[in-house]
Amino acid sequence: MKTNSDIKLGVSLYSYQDNYYFHKHDLEGCLAAAAGAGATGIEIFPEAMIPEWPYISDSFIDRYNGMMERYGLETVCVDHFADRAMHKNKLLTDDELLERSIWYIKAANKLGATHIRLMHSAHLGRLLSMPGHEPIDLVGPELAGRLLPYCQEYGIVMALECHSPTSVDDPVQQAYLEVADKMGLSEYIGLQVDFSSYEYCISTADVGMYSRQGVNRDFLELIREKQREAYFSGKEFVFEEVEPELRKIGFTDEDKNSLRFVLRHRAPASYEKLKEFASQVVYVHGKFYDIDEDGQVDNMDYPKIFKALIDGGYKGYICSEFEGNRRMNDAGWCDEIEYVRKHHVLMRKCLEMYK
Repeated sequence: MKTNSDIKLGVSLYSYQDNYYFHKHDLEGCLAAAAGAGATGIEIFPEAMIPEWPYISDSFIDRYNGMMERYGLETVCVDHFADRAMHKNKLLTDDELLERSIWYIKAANKLGATHIRLMHSAHLGRLLSMPGHEPIDLVGPELAGRLLPYCQEYGIVMALECHSPTSVDDPVQQAYLEVADKMGLSEYIGLQVDFSSYEYCISTADVGMYSRQGVNRDFLELIREKQREAYFSGKEFVFEEVEPELRKIGFTDEDKNSLRFVLRHRAPASYEKLKEFASQVVYVHGKFYDIDEDGQVDNMDYPKIFKALIDGGYKGYICSEFEGNRRMNDAGWCDEIEYVRKHHVLMRKCLEMYK
């Protein structure tokens, strides 16, 4: 379903991972579901959904093109998952990682895509320098520079995903852009927004998952309530201010340790910075975990995120990336198809709000 906007809506097929893994839908079924939600573009994961990967035969391309034509879709992005640690007994060298990365660029061209989501070293931004975390050595700026001539040859843009706990204004991303600028190839690389940067509280999907893992649900619901109160009153959530109330109902140091990622500083990245950097954004993941009874994503302010992108002049795709499935599927089947459909209803409302 086309939008009356410079922003178009798609689906990352990652959203349908359980449907695909458990053989409820094959590739065509996933494409049909995306089209049924109103998407006009898709992001594909070649390792999961192209049986011949890393090879792509002409016969597969013929079938694929037929399906894309049938459902009125275009390929927006091919997901790059080349990982130095993909083998048990060794790490990939720079040359080996380069070779694998070129496969994704060629695959994107063959599939008719315009972008690859590059699994790069600054993917998690500031997390790289946090105590207790080993640096993530994937595709660094120098290696990205070696890939740029291939991007130019095949007409593919590398999207640098800015994922929580980082955001588009994190300086760690700039080294990649500077390399491209020096080479005169800036048009082949850019920033990718991931809406995880704009979470202001834990999702109800997280509340359910952690409670099934043994954490007292009362703790989780209180934390979520206080995080929401802080956000909607324009304040920052400070865990130490909530901790005494939690201790009164039995919260322990062990609970605190098990929830360390939930309890880290919870404030969305700056909407003003998102607006400022929107001109450098080439692709967007519309991350979400759950949708409430009002049709809103329950831990992100979608209207404000959309407004920042629109006011900043972003032109391109926002693809649904549903990750609630991994948080809900231990409790029973999660209807990924319906969640993505609801998500597209919400995104179209946000576009209409600011057109």
